[in-house]
Amino acid sequence: MRRRLLVALSVSILALMANSCNEKEIHSAKVIDSTVEGLEYQCAGFIKYTPKDGSIKCYHLPLGFKVGEIKIGVVYNVPADELIFPQDMLGVERTNFANKDVQKLTMLLQSVDSDNNASNGITITKETREKLNDFIDLKETSLAELKDYLRAKLNKNLVSQKQALKHLYQSMREYNALPKNFIIEELEQ
Repeated sequence: MRRRLLVALSVSILALMANSCNEKEIHSAKVIDSTVEGLEYQCAGFIKYTPKDGSIKCYHLPLGFKVGEIKIGVVYNVPADELIFPQDMLGVERTNFANKDVQKLTMLLQSVDSDNNASNGITITKETREKLNDFIDLKETSLAELKDYLRAKLNKNLVSQKQALKHLYQSMREYNALPKNFIIEELEQ
């Protein structure tokens, strides 16, 4: 009798543990500067890549982001709208388009796009990630160094700062991620 009780109790405890494991909060979001496919993200020790729709799913935060070996940012909390923009990866306000790291990141993402047309989504191929094989911290790298690196590794030029920011601004408008009264006139044109 005692053995049956212990077995029943053990089964009950295992069932409770299994249920609590299944109830972990899944952090879901989409990476946007257009949707970004092929962006590496790391969570809970696992390395994953965003699919075509830019979605991520992870049980544990923070999320670290890389393009090849270029460290681009960390997200400690998924925004309430479940969208992750370059500003979110860099820990600055979404309305901050003047931040040099935001500018470098948007220029980088749009420059490594496989078809050079960020308006139809950004695709970072495995081949591109493999070519960007030197560890670089985007925040510690100057714009000139980033330009030289992309030219040397991918034989590509960075898209212009204005083009990159205009695209990001339009994407953020499309996803209603900016306050309605927030306007950058030179990017509206």
